[in-house]
Amino acid sequence: MKIKINVTLLLCILAFQPLNARTFFRAAIFAKSSVAATTALVSQSVTASTWLDGEYAFFKRQGDILVKQTEKRKLTFTKNEKGEVIEFTLDDLTYRGDESGKSEFVRYFQSDNGYCLYFTPKTIYQFESPGSTTIKGSIGAKGNIAARTTIETFLTESVVMQEEDIKKYNEKMAEEARLAQLEKEKKFSIKDKEVSKLEIVNIVIPEKFGHYVGFTYDIKATLKDGSVLSTDNGGFRSDYEITYVGGEYTDGKIQGTFIKDDKITITVVSKFNPADKVTADVVVLYNQDISFNYTATGWSRSAGESANNFKIEVKQVKHKVNGTLLNAVRITNVTTGTVVAQFKIGVDQTLHFYCNGGYGGSDDGYGKDGGNGGNLTVIKDPSVKTFNLDYSNRGGKAGKGTTSSYDGRAGRDGEYIQESAAVTFPL
Repeated sequence: MKIKINVTLLLCILAFQPLNARTFFRAAIFAKSSVAATTALVSQSVTASTWLDGEYAFFKRQGDILVKQTEKRKLTFTKNEKGEVIEFTLDDLTYRGDESGKSEFVRYFQSDNGYCLYFTPKTIYQFESPGSTTIKGSIGAKGNIAARTTIETFLTESVVMQEEDIKKYNEKMAEEARLAQLEKEKKFSIKDKEVSKLEIVNIVIPEKFGHYVGFTYDIKATLKDGSVLSTDNGGFRSDYEITYVGGEYTDGKIQGTFIKDDKITITVVSKFNPADKVTADVVVLYNQDISFNYTATGWSRSAGESANNFKIEVKQVKHKVNGTLLNAVRITNVTTGTVVAQFKIGVDQTLHFYCNGGYGGSDDGYGKDGGNGGNLTVIKDPSVKTFNLDYSNRGGKAGKGTTSSYDGRAGRDGEYIQESAAVTFPL
């Protein structure tokens, strides 16, 4: 008879005992019996194969025990030619393997909106997810909530059984995506094709169009054979270098910098032939209200923060394309000394500006103070006839204490100052 010995353990034992036959035999037996039993890495599709269609008892967790319910749970199985479970229905929900379609090895079964299920020969355990394996119920024979440990061990150790399958699946999907992309490029890209005409078409601007909003358009390429490739019908925007001149247009929006000629010029150039080039102008209307909210932070258990102070300078100008009256506005954070925005807005529109103090919270029965509102200075150039400003620079609310004597203090309202003086800034 051959005995497999845990050599490391044996050496540790021998280091403390005289070496004789009896000691050797005991060490060998101890080493063999001390090996911890681990959960067999058998696919759940195999473990579930002995289960048959039917109605089974249901045990619901109540506190720290599983309690039998009056209703039963109906199970219907779909198996492959080897008798392994591919999927099954539990009442009205369909359950499939955790990596269905990617790996034949199943660690647990899951549905779109039900618990995860783990099979033993006689009991099915319900739990929320691999990261939350607390037993919620059992089906079939009454389970044991301590089975959570077994389930966790299996879910952890059995990951390796799927790794190769998932790797091959991902490689296959990546190759299929690459080939599909090549096929799409062959059909819709202008690469290696002669373009006779390039156009910017379908320019759409919103009804209210100014700073902090965007527009859309398509690029249309007519080939020398007469066929058309357009970005609104499968064409690739990535085939082109696209730039915007006149104002800062990023992230699909006009940003807070002055637009020199009150229009954004789009320039589109083919990446494959610089001679294929087209431009188009998008006139900005400035006909929408603009809002800024620099209200300071309030805290649930601390004093509210005070708002920064701001300066708003306004100068009247004319739209360089259609001649309508506009207000050019520059907003400066006086506290930090930085210009936060420069934009134009129609004289009939309103600038909404908020720099309130943060609210105070409460802690240990004491209310905390609210933050102060920011001071706001508005400087109007003599050219300004109309400037609509909706502002708020109130102090933050005080936190409430357990009694009124423990209440915090409300923050101070910020000052509002309006001046008339020459305003100059580059437009």
